[in-house]
Amino acid sequence: MKNLGLHSAGRTRELVAAIGTRLRRRAWSRAGAVASVVRSGAPRRVLTFSSRVALLVFGSFMISASVAVTLWNDLGPGPLDVFIGAVRVRTGLPLTIAVWATVGSLIVAAWALGRRPGLGTVASPFMIGPMMQTTLAGLEQFGAPSSLVVSIGVHLVAIAGIGIGAGALVVSGLGAGSGELFAGAASDRVRRPESRVRPLIESTWIVAGVLLGGPAGLGTVLVAVFIAPSVARGHRLVDGVAARSKHGLAVTHDAIISREMAALARENELIRR
Repeated sequence: MKNLGLHSAGRTRELVAAIGTRLRRRAWSRAGAVASVVRSGAPRRVLTFSSRVALLVFGSFMISASVAVTLWNDLGPGPLDVFIGAVRVRTGLPLTIAVWATVGSLIVAAWALGRRPGLGTVASPFMIGPMMQTTLAGLEQFGAPSSLVVSIGVHLVAIAGIGIGAGALVVSGLGAGSGELFAGAASDRVRRPESRVRPLIESTWIVAGVLLGGPAGLGTVLVAVFIAPSVARGHRLVDGVAARSKHGLAVTHDAIISREMAALARENELIRR
């Protein structure tokens, strides 16, 4: 019986350790989820610059609208958005300015630590801030769902929207997001794997945000649980659409060339006659 008890205790410790390792490695935010997708070796599509910019704008809109829904829904947004909410509470700043101030600080800090931002890193916040504030102002004309079940459903739809938006930003290839950039820079500086550094950063956003009066809640837990698979699915969806669009353009281009070549051949035949 004693050996059986020791064996059971050992198995319990192993299970707890395994769960702890999995939680440390799991992405809790969209920045972590995006980094996980990129780290998995996702292929980068060769797209025209205009297509990449279009994906950047679309992704920024999807993220801003979806995060606005999580703020309106009163269940609690993701880790960084909890902190941004706390900045609004403490300073009275409009949402746009709070987003710019927080994200801008992350970009500057990451750059100071050795990670240069890309075009998308700098441009996306300028779109997300105003889009988010406009969407939230529109949603606030209506009351948030009173039913917990409906609120959870709305939150899950919003998380799916964030995943699609983040997937579009990854496929655009115009630069890492501010949270991803900062986590990578911090990882480089402390010489620890990013998968270990990021959970510490994200838990800091939550703790600091809650202490400062940020809107954390059940929704924050839902984001932490579902954001990684949502971004992975969003990336697959957008990447698949981009691949099909590129193939369609190539087929159309080949068809145009074939048609023109056939017309030219007919003209040459008429001339020879």
